[in-house]
Amino acid sequence: MTAASRHEIVQGRALAARTVSPDIATVETLSRVQELTGASCFTSRTPDGSIAGVIAIIPLRAAARSQLAGGMFDGITPPEELVARPGEPVIAIYGWGMAGATWRGRATVMAGAVKLHREIFPTLPLYGRAATPGGERTLLRRIGAQAVPGPGGLVVAQPWTPARRAA
Repeated sequence: MTAASRHEIVQGRALAARTVSPDIATVETLSRVQELTGASCFTSRTPDGSIAGVIAIIPLRAAARSQLAGGMFDGITPPEELVARPGEPVIAIYGWGMAGATWRGRATVMAGAVKLHREIFPTLPLYGRAATPGGERTLLRRIGAQAVPGPGGLVVAQPWTPARRAA
């Protein structure tokens, strides 16, 4: 997967709206967070160059802790002041969204989500919300997330520690 350009964000958001739900972050919001972080939206391409899958994440600052603990983080319009910029401490990753255009694209995205948690950010908790049965299976079964108390439907997978690796 590679960092998404504005054009790819437009295409990826259209894919996610079509395959997941239209009630997701806008292109403007996705682009703004990509601008702030330099690494929030990613795409995978098919051999012919079309988008096969997309993943979007948000690295979060310490100021997000209370919203996460209360299960109320706003994933549709995330407050910019909670988004970590390059070089700033990150206390958690929010799995903003993922979508695949084909079975292979969905499998690549699901594997990417697991890799994000276990290899790229193994010391950070991963938060998210499942919008589809496949997303729920990935979060709860493959990544091991648990519900966060509160009304927001938020789940969290604790850091991927050596003890969890051995289990």
